[in-house]
Amino acid sequence: MSSIIITILFMIVIGAIIGGFTNSLAIKMLFRPYKALYIGKWKVPFTPGLIPKRRDELAVQLGKMVVEHLLTPEGIQKKMHDPVFKLTMVEYAQKEVIKYLEKEDTIEELIKKGLHMESPSNVTKVKAKAYIREKLDAKVNELKRQEVGEVLPERLVTKVENGIEPFSDLILSKVSDYIASPEGKEKLSVMIDLYLSERGTLGSMINMFFTNTRIVDKVQPELLRLLKQKDIQGVITTMLEKEWNTIKESELHTFEDKVDVDVIVNELSEAIVNELPIDQIMELPLSKAIEPFKDRIVEDFVPRIVDAAGNYLSHQLQPLMEQLQLAEIVKSQVEGFSVGRIEDMVLSISRREFKMITYLGAVLGGLIGVVQGIIITIIG
Repeated sequence: MSSIIITILFMIVIGAIIGGFTNSLAIKMLFRPYKALYIGKWKVPFTPGLIPKRRDELAVQLGKMVVEHLLTPEGIQKKMHDPVFKLTMVEYAQKEVIKYLEKEDTIEELIKKGLHMESPSNVTKVKAKAYIREKLDAKVNELKRQEVGEVLPERLVTKVENGIEPFSDLILSKVSDYIASPEGKEKLSVMIDLYLSERGTLGSMINMFFTNTRIVDKVQPELLRLLKQKDIQGVITTMLEKEWNTIKESELHTFEDKVDVDVIVNELSEAIVNELPIDQIMELPLSKAIEPFKDRIVEDFVPRIVDAAGNYLSHQLQPLMEQLQLAEIVKSQVEGFSVGRIEDMVLSISRREFKMITYLGAVLGGLIGVVQGIIITIIG
């Protein structure tokens, strides 16, 4: 009886060893040997191992599996629309934005670092001047074929027209005041003297009957009386109105030869840029410059931007993933792995399961040993 038990135990041990060893060897043969082995020109069977031999196929299949079953557009879209994920992304974005907005670097320093720009203030001024000049040139070219009256604001045109008569009164008043003054009288005397001297014999005859002073005394009051007449005021007013109407009906390009438009536009652009507080803005720390808008940016703009970015990516995922060619990326990455690294990756995930397969082989071998032991005992 004892010999039967020993035989059965022996068969169990042998079966377990064979079963465990066979499964362990089969698992190792998945990866090893890494390269084909040769005896002379004869290739040893089952070399290299299954995975090294089929690594290219494995890379292709892994790429397809990632694209078709793991990183699918539908799965990513579902994740991006998940409220918890959205909230997490908004909170993360807000923290990053707050950290950036609280920087004490000036705006100029941040632009220098971010854009590698030598002098942001000067560059901004140059670009601002070029932009303003471009807009002014475009406006000037647009207005060249228009009449002055069409270009000027209606309020200004009305003001000029209403001011013509008072202006003519002012002209007459100033002329009268000047002629009535000692300086004006002296100037009038010189003019009379010059006039008479140019008249030749006639002037000499007049001088024989009148002295220069007496002529001035006669002419000055008459001239002042003439200037006070309404007809003179009407003539000047009519003349000014006629000139103003001529100017109003003239196209702007007719004044180009009288005015250097390029110089005016250039100087106007430069004057506008000089009035802009570009230097002061550039010298402000970002935290101070953005302080009035910080809460609105963090609480309002950031969630909107995150939501808009999420929606955009969600709609563009399919073409984006096609452009990324994830299957090719996974394939090229796996092809670049050494077989040892692939083995480590697989074992790190499935080491426990492989051990269980080895143990299962031993158990099955042991059971087969029991059956064999029983059969041998019965036969014997």
